[in-house]
Amino acid sequence: MKRIAAIDIGTNSMRLMLCEIVGNSIAKKEKELITTRIGKDVSKTGLITEKSLVRNIDALKYFKNKADRYGAEAVFAIATSAVRDASNGEAFAADAKSQAGVDVRIISGEEEAELGLKGVMSEITDPEEKVLVIDIGGGSTELVLGSMDRIDYSISIPAGAVRMTEQFVAGNPISGDDAANMKNKLNELFKEPLEYLNKKRIDRIIAIGGTATTAAAIFHGLSIYDPEIVHNTVINIGFIDDTFKKFKDMSVQERCGVKGLQKERADVIPAGIYILKHLIEGLKKDSLIISENDNLEGMIVKYILSKARQ
Repeated sequence: MKRIAAIDIGTNSMRLMLCEIVGNSIAKKEKELITTRIGKDVSKTGLITEKSLVRNIDALKYFKNKADRYGAEAVFAIATSAVRDASNGEAFAADAKSQAGVDVRIISGEEEAELGLKGVMSEITDPEEKVLVIDIGGGSTELVLGSMDRIDYSISIPAGAVRMTEQFVAGNPISGDDAANMKNKLNELFKEPLEYLNKKRIDRIIAIGGTATTAAAIFHGLSIYDPEIVHNTVINIGFIDDTFKKFKDMSVQERCGVKGLQKERADVIPAGIYILKHLIEGLKKDSLIISENDNLEGMIVKYILSKARQ
Protein backbone atom coordinates (compact mmCIF):
# COMPACT_ATOMS: atom_id res chain seq x y z
CA MET A 1 0.00 0.00 0.00
CA LYS A 2 1.28 3.44 -0.99
CA ARG A 3 -0.02 6.87 -0.07
CA ILE A 4 0.08 9.52 -2.81
CA ALA A 5 -1.13 13.12 -3.07
CA ALA A 6 -2.32 14.90 -6.21
CA ILE A 7 -2.91 18.65 -6.56
CA ASP A 8 -4.75 20.39 -9.39
CA ILE A 9 -4.27 24.16 -9.67
CA GLY A 10 -7.20 25.27 -11.76
CA THR A 11 -8.27 28.72 -12.89
CA ASN A 12 -10.98 28.99 -10.23
CA SER A 13 -9.90 26.58 -7.50
CA MET A 14 -7.09 24.42 -6.18
CA ARG A 15 -7.87 20.83 -5.25
CA LEU A 16 -6.09 18.14 -3.28
CA MET A 17 -6.63 14.38 -3.39
CA LEU A 18 -5.02 12.09 -0.84
CA CYS A 19 -5.24 8.45 -1.78
CA GLU A 20 -4.07 4.95 -0.97
CA ILE A 21 -2.91 2.71 -3.81
CA VAL A 22 -3.25 -1.03 -3.34
CA GLY A 23 -1.94 -3.10 -6.22
CA ASN A 24 -2.91 -1.23 -9.39
CA SER A 25 -5.97 0.57 -8.11
CA ILE A 26 -7.03 3.48 -5.91
CA ALA A 27 -8.37 1.87 -2.74
CA LYS A 28 -9.23 4.94 -0.69
CA LYS A 29 -9.33 8.67 -1.37
CA GLU A 30 -10.34 12.00 0.07
CA LYS A 31 -10.53 15.40 -1.60
CA GLU A 32 -10.43 19.01 -0.53
CA LEU A 33 -11.04 22.22 -2.49
CA ILE A 34 -10.03 25.83 -1.90
CA THR A 35 -11.32 28.61 -4.15
CA THR A 36 -8.07 30.41 -4.99
CA ARG A 37 -9.04 32.10 -8.32
CA ILE A 38 -5.50 32.13 -9.73
CA GLY A 39 -7.03 33.03 -13.09
CA LYS A 40 -8.58 36.30 -11.94
CA ASP A 41 -8.09 38.83 -14.77
CA VAL A 42 -5.57 36.60 -16.60
CA SER A 43 -7.80 36.63 -19.71
CA LYS A 44 -7.66 40.44 -19.66
CA THR A 45 -4.08 41.20 -18.57
CA GLY A 46 -2.12 38.02 -19.34
CA LEU A 47 -0.77 38.10 -15.78
CA ILE A 48 -1.45 36.36 -12.49
CA THR A 49 -2.00 39.17 -9.98
CA GLU A 50 0.23 39.55 -6.94
CA LYS A 51 -2.71 38.82 -4.62
CA SER A 52 -3.52 35.66 -6.55
CA LEU A 53 0.10 34.53 -6.41
CA VAL A 54 0.21 34.92 -2.62
CA ARG A 55 -3.20 33.27 -2.18
CA ASN A 56 -2.19 30.24 -4.25
CA ILE A 57 1.24 29.79 -2.68
CA ASP A 58 -0.45 29.85 0.74
CA ALA A 59 -2.94 27.19 -0.43
CA LEU A 60 -0.09 25.06 -1.79
CA LYS A 61 1.75 25.29 1.54
CA TYR A 62 -1.41 24.13 3.31
CA PHE A 63 -1.93 21.21 0.91
CA LYS A 64 1.74 20.20 1.06
CA ASN A 65 1.62 20.18 4.85
CA LYS A 66 -1.54 18.07 4.76
CA ALA A 67 0.07 15.63 2.31
CA ASP A 68 3.14 15.33 4.54
CA ARG A 69 1.02 14.64 7.62
CA TYR A 70 -0.91 12.04 5.61
CA GLY A 71 2.37 10.28 4.89
CA ALA A 72 2.28 10.75 1.12
CA GLU A 73 5.31 9.20 -0.57
CA ALA A 74 4.92 11.53 -3.53
CA VAL A 75 3.06 14.75 -4.31
CA PHE A 76 2.06 15.32 -7.95
CA ALA A 77 0.89 18.80 -8.89
CA ILE A 78 -0.37 20.24 -12.16
CA ALA A 79 -1.42 23.72 -13.24
CA THR A 80 -3.85 24.25 -16.09
CA SER A 81 -5.40 27.00 -18.22
CA ALA A 82 -4.69 30.21 -16.27
CA VAL A 83 -1.09 29.33 -15.41
CA ARG A 84 -0.23 28.15 -18.91
CA ASP A 85 -1.76 31.34 -20.38
CA ALA A 86 -0.14 33.78 -17.96
CA SER A 87 3.20 35.31 -18.87
CA ASN A 88 4.31 34.85 -15.25
CA GLY A 89 3.10 31.24 -15.05
CA GLU A 90 6.63 29.84 -15.00
CA ALA A 91 7.54 32.31 -12.23
CA PHE A 92 4.61 30.99 -10.19
CA ALA A 93 5.83 27.42 -10.68
CA ALA A 94 9.30 28.46 -9.50
CA ASP A 95 7.79 30.10 -6.40
CA ALA A 96 5.74 26.98 -5.74
CA LYS A 97 8.97 24.98 -5.61
CA SER A 98 11.02 27.43 -3.55
CA GLN A 99 8.30 28.53 -1.12
CA ALA A 100 5.94 25.56 -0.82
CA GLY A 101 8.25 22.69 -1.77
CA VAL A 102 5.93 21.51 -4.53
CA ASP A 103 7.00 20.72 -8.10
CA VAL A 104 4.21 22.08 -10.30
CA ARG A 105 3.97 20.92 -13.91
CA ILE A 106 2.23 23.34 -16.25
CA ILE A 107 0.38 21.01 -18.59
CA SER A 108 -1.08 21.51 -22.06
CA GLY A 109 -4.79 21.46 -22.75
CA GLU A 110 -4.31 18.15 -24.52
CA GLU A 111 -2.71 16.52 -21.47
CA GLU A 112 -5.43 18.02 -19.28
CA ALA A 113 -8.02 16.31 -21.49
CA GLU A 114 -6.06 13.03 -21.35
CA LEU A 115 -5.96 13.09 -17.55
CA GLY A 116 -9.68 13.77 -17.39
CA LEU A 117 -10.39 10.75 -19.61
CA LYS A 118 -8.09 8.52 -17.57
CA GLY A 119 -9.85 9.58 -14.38
CA VAL A 120 -13.30 8.87 -15.80
CA MET A 121 -12.29 5.58 -17.40
CA SER A 122 -10.92 4.28 -14.09
CA GLU A 123 -14.51 3.21 -13.30
CA ILE A 124 -15.69 2.17 -16.78
CA THR A 125 -15.79 -1.63 -17.08
CA ASP A 126 -16.28 -1.96 -20.85
CA PRO A 127 -12.91 -1.33 -22.55
CA GLU A 128 -14.60 -0.73 -25.91
CA GLU A 129 -17.10 1.87 -24.72
CA LYS A 130 -16.70 5.25 -26.43
CA VAL A 131 -16.96 8.01 -23.84
CA LEU A 132 -16.98 11.76 -24.47
CA VAL A 133 -15.64 13.64 -21.47
CA ILE A 134 -16.54 17.31 -21.08
CA ASP A 135 -14.39 19.20 -18.59
CA ILE A 136 -15.57 22.78 -18.07
CA GLY A 137 -12.95 24.57 -16.03
CA GLY A 138 -12.47 28.19 -15.10
CA GLY A 139 -10.32 29.12 -18.10
CA SER A 140 -10.90 26.40 -20.67
CA THR A 141 -13.11 23.50 -21.68
CA GLU A 142 -11.59 20.17 -22.67
CA LEU A 143 -13.41 17.71 -24.91
CA VAL A 144 -11.96 14.23 -25.24
CA LEU A 145 -13.46 11.20 -26.93
CA GLY A 146 -11.97 7.81 -26.30
CA SER A 147 -12.04 4.44 -24.61
CA MET A 148 -9.96 2.75 -21.97
CA ASP A 149 -6.89 2.30 -24.17
CA ARG A 150 -7.03 5.10 -26.70
CA ILE A 151 -7.90 8.71 -27.38
CA ASP A 152 -9.80 9.27 -30.63
CA TYR A 153 -10.21 13.03 -30.37
CA SER A 154 -9.04 15.71 -27.97
CA ILE A 155 -9.25 19.49 -27.96
CA SER A 156 -8.90 22.31 -25.44
CA ILE A 157 -11.04 25.40 -26.06
CA PRO A 158 -10.32 28.75 -24.34
CA ALA A 159 -13.81 29.00 -22.85
CA GLY A 160 -14.31 28.49 -19.13
CA ALA A 161 -16.61 29.80 -16.43
CA VAL A 162 -14.21 32.49 -15.20
CA ARG A 163 -12.93 33.51 -18.64
CA MET A 164 -16.44 33.86 -20.14
CA THR A 165 -17.65 35.80 -17.12
CA GLU A 166 -14.76 38.25 -17.28
CA GLN A 167 -15.12 38.74 -21.03
CA PHE A 168 -18.91 38.90 -21.42
CA VAL A 169 -20.75 39.51 -18.15
CA ALA A 170 -20.83 43.23 -17.38
CA GLY A 171 -23.23 42.92 -14.43
CA ASN A 172 -25.78 40.79 -12.63
CA PRO A 173 -28.53 39.99 -13.44
CA ILE A 174 -27.03 39.21 -16.85
CA SER A 175 -28.40 41.32 -19.69
CA GLY A 176 -29.84 39.83 -22.85
CA ASP A 177 -27.06 41.48 -24.86
CA ASP A 178 -24.34 39.93 -22.68
CA ALA A 179 -25.93 36.48 -22.99
CA ALA A 180 -26.23 36.90 -26.77
CA ASN A 181 -22.58 37.96 -27.07
CA MET A 182 -21.50 34.97 -25.02
CA LYS A 183 -23.60 32.66 -27.20
CA ASN A 184 -22.03 34.07 -30.36
CA LYS A 185 -18.54 33.46 -28.97
CA LEU A 186 -19.41 29.88 -27.98
CA ASN A 187 -20.82 29.29 -31.47
CA GLU A 188 -17.52 30.47 -32.93
CA LEU A 189 -15.31 28.44 -30.58
CA PHE A 190 -17.22 25.16 -30.60
CA LYS A 191 -18.56 25.05 -34.17
CA GLU A 192 -15.88 22.77 -35.64
CA PRO A 193 -15.50 20.43 -32.61
CA LEU A 194 -19.26 19.88 -32.45
CA GLU A 195 -19.50 19.23 -36.17
CA TYR A 196 -16.74 16.64 -35.87
CA LEU A 197 -18.14 14.94 -32.77
CA ASN A 198 -21.63 14.68 -34.23
CA LYS A 199 -20.21 12.35 -36.88
CA LYS A 200 -18.65 10.02 -34.31
CA ARG A 201 -19.96 7.18 -32.20
CA ILE A 202 -20.51 8.33 -28.62
CA ASP A 203 -21.86 5.77 -26.14
CA ARG A 204 -21.88 8.01 -23.12
CA ILE A 205 -21.27 11.68 -22.27
CA ILE A 206 -19.68 12.36 -18.91
CA ALA A 207 -19.09 15.85 -17.52
CA ILE A 208 -16.43 16.61 -14.92
CA GLY A 209 -15.10 19.71 -13.21
CA GLY A 210 -16.57 22.35 -10.92
CA THR A 211 -19.40 23.51 -13.16
CA ALA A 212 -20.66 19.96 -13.68
CA THR A 213 -20.42 18.85 -10.05
CA THR A 214 -22.04 22.11 -8.92
CA ALA A 215 -24.92 21.49 -11.34
CA ALA A 216 -25.40 18.06 -9.76
CA ALA A 217 -25.27 19.50 -6.23
CA ILE A 218 -27.94 22.05 -7.22
CA PHE A 219 -30.01 19.28 -8.81
CA HIS A 220 -29.99 17.39 -5.49
CA GLY A 221 -30.43 20.57 -3.40
CA LEU A 222 -27.42 19.72 -1.23
CA SER A 223 -26.91 21.98 1.77
CA ILE A 224 -23.58 20.21 2.35
CA TYR A 225 -21.66 18.93 -0.65
CA ASP A 226 -21.61 15.13 -0.80
CA PRO A 227 -19.43 13.57 -3.52
CA GLU A 228 -21.14 10.19 -3.19
CA ILE A 229 -24.51 11.75 -4.03
CA VAL A 230 -23.06 13.89 -6.82
CA HIS A 231 -21.16 11.03 -8.48
CA ASN A 232 -23.01 9.49 -11.44
CA THR A 233 -25.90 11.95 -11.26
CA VAL A 234 -27.84 12.10 -14.54
CA ILE A 235 -29.13 15.57 -15.46
CA ASN A 236 -31.19 16.46 -18.51
CA ILE A 237 -31.11 19.43 -20.85
CA GLY A 238 -34.34 20.80 -19.37
CA PHE A 239 -32.75 21.16 -15.95
CA ILE A 240 -29.61 22.74 -17.42
CA ASP A 241 -31.67 25.22 -19.45
CA ASP A 242 -33.91 26.13 -16.50
CA THR A 243 -30.90 26.58 -14.20
CA PHE A 244 -29.21 28.98 -16.60
CA LYS A 245 -32.37 31.04 -17.04
CA LYS A 246 -32.86 31.24 -13.26
CA PHE A 247 -29.27 32.28 -12.57
CA LYS A 248 -29.22 34.75 -15.47
CA ASP A 249 -32.00 36.75 -13.84
CA MET A 250 -30.53 36.69 -10.32
CA SER A 251 -28.04 38.92 -8.56
CA VAL A 252 -24.89 37.27 -7.20
CA GLN A 253 -26.29 37.63 -3.69
CA GLU A 254 -29.53 35.90 -4.68
CA ARG A 255 -27.60 33.00 -6.21
CA CYS A 256 -25.78 32.50 -2.90
CA GLY A 257 -29.08 31.37 -1.42
CA VAL A 258 -29.47 28.46 -3.85
CA LYS A 259 -28.86 25.09 -2.21
CA GLY A 260 -25.94 23.25 -3.76
CA LEU A 261 -24.14 26.39 -4.94
CA GLN A 262 -20.98 27.46 -3.15
CA LYS A 263 -20.99 31.22 -2.70
CA GLU A 264 -17.47 31.39 -4.17
CA ARG A 265 -18.90 30.20 -7.51
CA ALA A 266 -21.96 32.43 -7.52
CA ASP A 267 -20.45 35.02 -9.88
CA VAL A 268 -19.18 32.54 -12.50
CA ILE A 269 -21.68 29.67 -12.43
CA PRO A 270 -24.07 31.12 -15.07
CA ALA A 271 -21.30 31.17 -17.69
CA GLY A 272 -20.26 27.63 -16.78
CA ILE A 273 -23.84 26.36 -17.02
CA TYR A 274 -24.25 28.20 -20.33
CA ILE A 275 -21.22 26.38 -21.78
CA LEU A 276 -22.70 23.06 -20.61
CA LYS A 277 -26.07 23.95 -22.16
CA HIS A 278 -24.39 24.94 -25.43
CA LEU A 279 -22.50 21.65 -25.66
CA ILE A 280 -25.42 19.35 -24.86
CA GLU A 281 -27.66 21.16 -27.33
CA GLY A 282 -24.88 21.13 -29.93
CA LEU A 283 -24.37 17.39 -29.46
CA LYS A 284 -28.14 16.84 -29.86
CA LYS A 285 -28.36 14.91 -26.59
CA ASP A 286 -31.03 14.93 -23.89
CA SER A 287 -28.86 14.26 -20.85
CA LEU A 288 -25.41 13.55 -19.47
CA ILE A 289 -23.73 11.95 -16.47
CA ILE A 290 -21.80 13.90 -13.84
CA SER A 291 -18.66 12.24 -12.49
CA GLU A 292 -16.59 12.98 -9.40
CA ASN A 293 -13.65 11.23 -11.06
CA ASP A 294 -11.51 13.68 -13.00
CA ASN A 295 -7.91 14.68 -13.63
CA LEU A 296 -6.92 14.09 -9.99
CA GLU A 297 -7.73 10.42 -10.42
CA GLY A 298 -6.19 10.66 -13.89
CA MET A 299 -2.86 11.74 -12.41
CA ILE A 300 -2.85 8.72 -10.11
CA VAL A 301 -3.90 6.33 -12.89
CA LYS A 302 -1.04 7.68 -15.02
CA TYR A 303 1.37 7.10 -12.13
CA ILE A 304 0.09 3.53 -11.63
CA LEU A 305 0.45 2.75 -15.35
CA SER A 306 3.99 4.14 -15.45
CA LYS A 307 4.98 1.96 -12.50
CA ALA A 308 3.39 -1.10 -14.11
CA ARG A 309 5.56 -0.63 -17.22
CA GLN A 310 8.80 -0.52 -15.22
